[in-house]
Amino acid sequence: MSKAPQLGNSKINLMQSLQSGHTYSASAWIQTADGPNMSEEDRQRANDVRDLLLKYGMTLSIGFQEKVGDQYEKRGNINLFVNRPKEAGTFSRPSSGYQDPSSQINVTPEEIEF
Repeated sequence: MSKAPQLGNSKINLMQSLQSGHTYSASAWIQTADGPNMSEEDRQRANDVRDLLLKYGMTLSIGFQEKVGDQYEKRGNINLFVNRPKEAGTFSRPSSGYQDPSSQINVTPEEIEF
């Protein structure tokens, strides 16, 4: 099995320099190419993807590399947990013992169209 990442991005645009030893946070959104202008159907699909990540206890691990000459050198990493639904429009961090609602989803990962 390949160790290549399932997701990638060719560029990271920073608005200012990050400093070693400082605390930063990260957030992510599941969206289509339409970004925040997604249809209601696409929003539900994004929620379905989130619910599958919750169901299987998965996180997203993101690595940062800097191009130095012809090579990329590791500079940092982020582990994103999945926010569980709290109420419409707000989210909270998963807690131990949480019973996620994904058991109500009648779709397998193979059935999701991308």
